Amino acid sequence: MDTRKTLLLVDDDPMVLESIDLLLCQTGEFHTIRAHGVTGALSHLQQARIDVIVADVILAGSTTGIDLCRDAIARYPTLAIVVITADNEVHGGEIPARGVFLRKPFGGETLLDAIHAAMQRAQPDTR
Repeated sequence: MDTRKTLLLVDDDPMVLESIDLLLCQTGEFHTIRAHGVTGALSHLQQARIDVIVADVILAGSTTGIDLCRDAIARYPTLAIVVITADNEVHGGEIPARGVFLRKPFGGETLLDAIHAAMQRAQPDTR
């Protein structure tokens, strides 16, 4: 039985998509789906069960990665999110409260820690 989580990776830079995808595939923890921008991400969100989104803030068009994540959480309440950016004008307070924020560049271990933290935050409170 495949226990990997499905992770939607959203960026408009093909090199970022490829490098993060390669890193995550090596862990064996995730099945990754690459989305080049918002349109592709929305399509995947409608077609597949997604456990985690890692999305860049700045994407082509008027919808940001933050907007995408907010909309996705509204549809899928247990979705874990990690928001990434190289933009120094963006701050972590702008992302949904349970999301995890990472500033580029970051290392592989930092990304994995952020994904795991996001998955923990997305779990329903069972207390």
